[in-house]
Amino acid sequence: MIRPSFRLALTAVLGAVIFSGCAEAPVTVGDNNVEKPLQDVTGVTTEDIQKALQKPALNLMDVYALAVKHTETLATNYENVLQAKAQQTEAVGSALPQILLNGTKTWVSSGSNGYIGNGPYNDLIAPASDTAYFSASETILSGLNEPAALEGADSDIDYQNYTYRYQSQLLLENVAHAFYTVLELQESQAALEKSRDLNQQILDVEQQWQTIGRSQLSDVANTQAQLMQVLADLENDKYQLSQAAVTLVTLANIKPDQPLVCEESYSQPAFSLEDAEAKVEDRPDVKSAAASVVVADAALLAAHGLHLPTLIAEGDYYVDYNKTIDTNVWTVELEASLPIFAGGQDFAQEDAAASKKRQAELALSLARRTALDDIREAYKSLNESMAETDAYQKAVAAYEEDYKDTLHDLKLNLTTNLALLQVMTSLETAEVSYIQAKYQTLYDWLWLQVATGQIPKMGAYPK
Repeated sequence: MIRPSFRLALTAVLGAVIFSGCAEAPVTVGDNNVEKPLQDVTGVTTEDIQKALQKPALNLMDVYALAVKHTETLATNYENVLQAKAQQTEAVGSALPQILLNGTKTWVSSGSNGYIGNGPYNDLIAPASDTAYFSASETILSGLNEPAALEGADSDIDYQNYTYRYQSQLLLENVAHAFYTVLELQESQAALEKSRDLNQQILDVEQQWQTIGRSQLSDVANTQAQLMQVLADLENDKYQLSQAAVTLVTLANIKPDQPLVCEESYSQPAFSLEDAEAKVEDRPDVKSAAASVVVADAALLAAHGLHLPTLIAEGDYYVDYNKTIDTNVWTVELEASLPIFAGGQDFAQEDAAASKKRQAELALSLARRTALDDIREAYKSLNESMAETDAYQKAVAAYEEDYKDTLHDLKLNLTTNLALLQVMTSLETAEVSYIQAKYQTLYDWLWLQVATGQIPKMGAYPK
């Protein structure tokens, strides 16, 4: 029988290993190309980023698109997905035959002169040999390790995928919070600056009138106090604005002075609270918790298998052989073992695995309750903030009319600067409150959409 040479066999095996498959491409950070796994969980495309980069002012979804490609969180989570897939491949491979190509060459002493070589065989010296052979082993039964590993690997992929999707939602919420905070503080600052200028004008007039006796000292003091309060509020807004801007710059890698524009709107929820609550099982955080229960169950299954026997088939086939005595071309053997006593380690591993499964079930219960609370709070907050926004909008309109009337009366000497100052103060308070309520409503609308799984996806906002 003609046997293939060792070099030919080695070349064939290496080729099979090298070309058996290739790994998935990772998600990169910092470029403007959106990989498909990233697009699937965020709705962001490469075209969205290119459009955002051409805009002078960015809306919320523009900033989110840039954040998707400039934060490490999503890329890191996708690496977890790739690792889980690799572990699945490893689990599948553990259930398949293991084939190796082996080779040995032996040198022995030949005679008393110490010469090293392929000498003749005798009773005192081991025979020299040149051997190349394939060895194969197949684990027929190893407790329940193989089915447990496959089950656990599949569920771990689910867990990592749901966690990856959930992180994309958290990123959108974080971007929205910083984005709307920046816009709120910018508008609030503009309102306070207008109030500051008007207060300064009134103060200048009152100080002039005080010199001629038309204004009392208390009027001047009240105006000065109001001006100081406005200046203090301005400084506070500037500090908070700088903090929110830094957060947005870090998330999306945009310039600190990047112009932002609010193009989003809000509307009443298109579904009832009961319908919103029914979506809880579809949330990725709940699904990831459910997948972790299956992973823990697979670990428990493997622990149960510690009491079962192991059965392994092994075989060798010699492809290149040179030896002074004849030897079989192939050998096959079957090895079996049954665990009798392991010092209680197997029972301890079962107890630990059962405890971890109970923990995973408790975590699932908590995730479900937390998700329900999140949906309810988002639904309630949206309805309340919409009503608050409407009320403050009406208040601003009423105070604007009051301000115009008071200013008209002041020109006719029918009222005082103090009365005008009081109206201005009320108008300023109402304007700032309206701005805060408006952006809180915009955020609450997004919060509810995220909580019920409607977004993230581009173009999700009503226009």
